Amino acid sequence: MLPRMPDHHVDPVTDLTALADLLAWRDAYRARLLAPTGWWAVTNLAWADGPSVSLGGAAADDLRLPERAPTRVARLEPDDDGLALTPSAPGLLTLDGEPLDAPTRVTCGGAQVRLVADPDITITVVQRGERWGVRVFDAAQARSRASDPLGWYEPESGWSVTASVESVGDGVTLPIVDVLGEVRDVAVAARLRFALAGREHTLLATDAGGRLFVNFRDATNGSETYGAGRFLSADAAVDGHTVLDFRRAHHPPCAHTPHAMCPLPPLANRLPLAVRAGERWP
Repeated sequence: MLPRMPDHHVDPVTDLTALADLLAWRDAYRARLLAPTGWWAVTNLAWADGPSVSLGGAAADDLRLPERAPTRVARLEPDDDGLALTPSAPGLLTLDGEPLDAPTRVTCGGAQVRLVADPDITITVVQRGERWGVRVFDAAQARSRASDPLGWYEPESGWSVTASVESVGDGVTLPIVDVLGEVRDVAVAARLRFALAGREHTLLATDAGGRLFVNFRDATNGSETYGAGRFLSADAAVDGHTVLDFRRAHHPPCAHTPHAMCPLPPLANRLPLAVRAGERWP
């Protein structure tokens, strides 16, 4: 049953439809966390900082898989051109769905290695600048978190606002710092201008596959929501406008796992009010 709408809603049919869409979005968000390669499945993020490092489930392995995994399933050797993956035996691993039976070079992040005998374990190759590593997922761990709670503010309609989408010109970038302290310049896609709580505000958005992505802070961070900030996505502009639905603001991956490398909100995206909408601490 849908929760009762507050009395100030004037269009119950439209509002109930929007609320049903919002609740479906929340369910999909939870499903992504619980997916076999979702953030609740992550067990490790480790870096191949030596010339040759081992990957496996034993304490002696440099890059650790879940304990049930075999010892030294592969050896990883990073260099200036990529990462060499050498399986310890044929038939043990796959790389992007194909058998990994011989030394293979990976030249970009995102490649997925799986254990043939334990498909719950997925290893994703991670690249950050000249550094190579792996992020390990265990679908069994995600399943064990199926009852973990998520916290949400009440879905009040006033937190969905229309914003004007303003060009900032070509070549404008933002220095984005992540939780590891690494800095990269990201192109600014637009400035979003909107009214909220009786005042005008702006946020800078970057491109996210044709959508607008905003990484922002507000007065709830650290007490009611994740301390570093929250994420919000919006549709591309139509006739110079888009909708910022703060009821769909959500925590970054770092709120759900210590094995993430989240970007921090830029100084320009700090709102001087408490945005009590979207995801909050349970």
